[in-house]
Amino acid sequence: MTQASEVSGRPFLAGAAVVVVALAGLLGAVVGASGQEREVPMEIAGVVLFEMTPVSMAAFGMAATAGVLALLFGLVTVAARRDAERNPDAER
Repeated sequence: MTQASEVSGRPFLAGAAVVVVALAGLLGAVVGASGQEREVPMEIAGVVLFEMTPVSMAAFGMAATAGVLALLFGLVTVAARRDAERNPDAER
C-alpha cells in the first residue's frame, strides 16, 4: 500500500483570491467608466475618499476585496491553529 501524501490547499486559495481581486478591479473599472456622475467625489461615512473615475473605482474595488479576503483567510488560519492545538491526534 502507498502512503497518502498531504496536499496544501493554499496555492489554490491564493490563485482563487488573485482571480477574485482581478475581477473586482475589472468590475470597478466598468462601474467607474459607465457611472452617470463622473468626477463626483465618493463619500463613505461623510469622508470624501476619491472621485469616481475608472482607475479609482478599480483600485477601490481591488483594495476592498483584498482586505476582506485577507481578513477571512487570517481568521481561517487562526481557527485551524486553535483546532490543531486542541486536537493534536486528529487525522489531517
